[in-house]
Amino acid sequence: MPAERRKYTRLTTDQNVQCAIPGMDVVHVVGLGSGGSGMRVITNKELPDEEFDMELDLNDGEPALRLKGKAVWHESWDFEFFNRHAAGVALSGLNPGDRDRIDALIQNPQGEPDPDMQAP
Repeated sequence: MPAERRKYTRLTTDQNVQCAIPGMDVVHVVGLGSGGSGMRVITNKELPDEEFDMELDLNDGEPALRLKGKAVWHESWDFEFFNRHAAGVALSGLNPGDRDRIDALIQNPQGEPDPDMQAP
């Protein structure tokens, strides 16, 4: 089995994180790296090679993050009726507060109780 190469903690479950990339009809976030290091997405077409604008809604009650992304790897699947593309996206344009929001989501994914919360 290959050694783990990932340097950052990653949220790998579907936490209703929404991503909008111009020109893409389908963007499904399947992994989000700690500190805004990057993410893995599934799209309906291949991402551009150049840096692109994007919005990332963490579904945390705060406004969506407006940032830049750049695909660092691609993988394609050709199904009989449609195609899907997976990509690793490096993120940039995040301020420290944005990074903290991403880390808070990873440390306590939605739907899991906050360990510091006390029952009434």
